Amino acid sequence: MKKRSYFVVDLVVIAFVILSLFISTIVIAAADTPENKVKQTFERIELSLATLKRTNAMTTANIRQVLREHLLPEIDSRFFTYKVLNKNLFKLSDELKGEYIQALSAQLINTYAHLLSKYNNEVIAVGKSQLSKSGKMAMVNITINGQEKSYKAVLKLIQSGEGGWYFFDIIIEGISLLQTKQNELNASFNRLGAAETLLHLKDINQKASTANH
Repeated sequence: MKKRSYFVVDLVVIAFVILSLFISTIVIAAADTPENKVKQTFERIELSLATLKRTNAMTTANIRQVLREHLLPEIDSRFFTYKVLNKNLFKLSDELKGEYIQALSAQLINTYAHLLSKYNNEVIAVGKSQLSKSGKMAMVNITINGQEKSYKAVLKLIQSGEGGWYFFDIIIEGISLLQTKQNELNASFNRLGAAETLLHLKDINQKASTANH
């Protein structure tokens, strides 16, 4: 009788563990949506910006630092860079690819910094996510509602192989940063080549890092 009782208890424990894992999986899947990724990321950014504003430290350099800390880890920099490079990707060595990832990631951060430089303790509102037909890409609207004007942007995210969502493009006033940079670099590659184009990007980033401190 004791053996049978232990067997029943074991079955109950196993069933409980399986049910708990199933529920946890559902909860994690529900939480890991493009909309929630944007909300969680920008909640952290908003708190940091509010601190900068409160301490009179709202400089472009400090905003970029906030974005490097809270946003950059959530960006698929490699995907963004490879899409920007497009057909020019095949002209580059692995070393140059890595340098382009760093240079273009900095430009992506600068674009976000320009948008958020207008922040003045407003709530950053996050809209509903819109999935692509494949379900692997999504667009999420964000709005900064100022007293005199609202600033809007569309954030584009891609689902990684591990299932998480990562930022890769930003659209402001209907203009995609990815598309803009793709056109710019394609023209620059034709005119200057890969190495000189990279130097040009680094020069732009250097000037941006020393301006509006």
